[in-house]
Amino acid sequence: MNKSLFIKYFTGDLSEEEENALLNWLDQSQSNREELQNERKLFDMLLLNTSNEVVTDVKLSRTFTEKSKRWIIQLSGLAAIFLVAFGLGTWFRTNQNQNEISGKINVVEVPIGQRALITLADGTKVWLNAKSRFSFPDHFDKDSRTVQLSGEALFDVVHNEAAPFLVNTPKYQVKVFGTKFDVCSYINSSIFETTLIEGKVTLSKNNTDIKPIELKPDEQFTSDTLTGKSEIRKVATKEFTSWIDGIYSFNDQLFSSIVQRLERYYGTKIEVDYPELLDFKFTGKFRQSDPLTEILDVVKKSKFFNYKQEDNKIIIYK
Repeated sequence: MNKSLFIKYFTGDLSEEEENALLNWLDQSQSNREELQNERKLFDMLLLNTSNEVVTDVKLSRTFTEKSKRWIIQLSGLAAIFLVAFGLGTWFRTNQNQNEISGKINVVEVPIGQRALITLADGTKVWLNAKSRFSFPDHFDKDSRTVQLSGEALFDVVHNEAAPFLVNTPKYQVKVFGTKFDVCSYINSSIFETTLIEGKVTLSKNNTDIKPIELKPDEQFTSDTLTGKSEIRKVATKEFTSWIDGIYSFNDQLFSSIVQRLERYYGTKIEVDYPELLDFKFTGKFRQSDPLTEILDVVKKSKFFNYKQEDNKIIIYK
């Protein structure tokens, strides 16, 4: 296979004839599909080393043949997620759902330090942050639209009064009919957070009969399973959604929480040998393209600490 077609495929520039040729070649053998996968990895590495832009708009279009239904992944801008046809990629795959109405379930896993934008079948847009796992059907049934999230995502949901949009997370279910909101619920974190930008959402805690919580625009609900504390507060929503533009903000935030975020963004283990520092609060703003050491140098101006690098780990100490 001419490798120039691979590049055109990765950038979404294939003609219909070239697209069919590539699909037929992929059908021929597993080794062909593995070759495409390896080329994709090389392509991503080259891009990530030559640009600071990392947001990807992932658009799914389906091609039907007499043999099978096949997915083509078209990427615009810089590729931040490795995606290939037939769900071969580590970060994108399709599983058969038992529910005939909802069809197949697609799973997107965003690598450390990356972001992605997905447009769902109903037109809803979903921005996914680093180290997020998102599951969604290739089409929704007429009564509800259900997706699964572990991580952080910003949703811009298309309004449909007859079919509520449900986001299931490890801790809460978020229910909306059409609105814009951010959800942060990583499976290895005790914190659940929802920030409402516009519209209305209701939050139901998993496996309880507690009355659902309703949020209004510019309100944020936060719950910590370790402390048992929950609160609703007014916030400047831009501070919690600017990550889709590659800008990360923290306002009066515990250093322990900041460390978790930095580990997700940079894929670097951060060990804190300065216990009282974890409860100290910081305010700041940085770009995803900023080096981790530069971020730490800025943060330590508020509360001095030392740090050193050992392999792929940073140790913070007094």
